[in-house]
Amino acid sequence: MSADIKSLEIRTALIDSYNRYAQGLDTKDWAMVRNCFADRVFIDYGSISDPTGSPDVARPSDDWLQILQSVINGFDITRHTITNHRPQIEANPVSCTAYLVADHVIFPHPEMPLVAPEDVVTVVGEYTNWYEHDGSDWKICRSRLVINWTSGNAGLLATAMERAAATC
Repeated sequence: MSADIKSLEIRTALIDSYNRYAQGLDTKDWAMVRNCFADRVFIDYGSISDPTGSPDVARPSDDWLQILQSVINGFDITRHTITNHRPQIEANPVSCTAYLVADHVIFPHPEMPLVAPEDVVTVVGEYTNWYEHDGSDWKICRSRLVINWTSGNAGLLATAMERAAATC
């Protein structure tokens, strides 16, 4: 296989990983989200992940998945848009940086999906994921999220966590 084809395959696999991650979060398909990660992962999402563990210490991916669920499950709907993928295939480890725009919504009346600004919190930032190859797929072994800004009702994050905890 030529180096160009191999690079294209890796690039496609990394972008597919981001797409599965976003789709898994938005559909609350936790098996899909978990499948994006190696068994252990370093997480650095700044103030979001700081209380959950040091970014310099690998944690079990199943533990990180529970933290994601403790927030995302409390929203009625989320839409994670991840774009402008910039893979570094020649690097060791392989990595990919991409933009993030993520809307998180709690409907005031779920039977009528209309929202006002106070019903949405939007997070805008940039992910960088580092990958390891497990023989069949590329898995995230380190993930960093730099949040550039948040708009809307940031109080919805606490509300979502309360809602998610109440359903456990």
